Amino acid sequence: MRENFIQTGTRATDQRTYLDGDWFNHGIPSNVIMADNVYIDTSYGFAAFNSNQPAGMFIDEASGCYDRSSFITSGNGKIRVGKFSILNGTTLICNEQITIGDHCMLSWGSVIMDTWIPAGNSIALRKALLKAAAADPSRIYPFSAISKPVVLEDNCWVGFGAVIMPGVRLGRGCIVGCKTIVAEDVPPYAIVAGSEARTIRFLTPDDTAETKQAALMSIL
Repeated sequence: MRENFIQTGTRATDQRTYLDGDWFNHGIPSNVIMADNVYIDTSYGFAAFNSNQPAGMFIDEASGCYDRSSFITSGNGKIRVGKFSILNGTTLICNEQITIGDHCMLSWGSVIMDTWIPAGNSIALRKALLKAAAADPSRIYPFSAISKPVVLEDNCWVGFGAVIMPGVRLGRGCIVGCKTIVAEDVPPYAIVAGSEARTIRFLTPDDTAETKQAALMSIL
């Protein structure tokens, strides 16, 4: 029988967590809070994690971040990942708040952002932002647009290359197709696809408390 893998690391004097065998030796920031049995494949995903919040990111029990999932935040950014969720090659761009529920699965190349540079931004403004980044020793590109929190409710699946735009709420149990751009809320148990997203069909809910209890009773 396959044994569970326990990831190990060391909390250093700088309060960062250094994963054993990590090829990127900068460590996980001290304000990334991890519950039991969380897996992070490399601290490289936090290279652009600039949150200075006390709990800039919380990853709940048994969730995992694989294939260099990346977390790009401002100083105000706060990210929460629920229990038993999988982030596989996902990029989160967070100026203020992104919340991902329990039992979610995000595929490679998917992007979730709570802020966006509007197309109407002038060249002068963009030039000013680049100059500000150049003058900053840490070379952080400043966020420049209004932020709108993004929420993924429990049991959402997001296909590869999909983009979840600012202010979107994905309803419980919904599925976002590959390469789909989601700019509006998605109802619970909907399957959406396309650019922009359109609803293809609705799933029959099978993850309610009642159906879970019935499934457990059937094997007892």
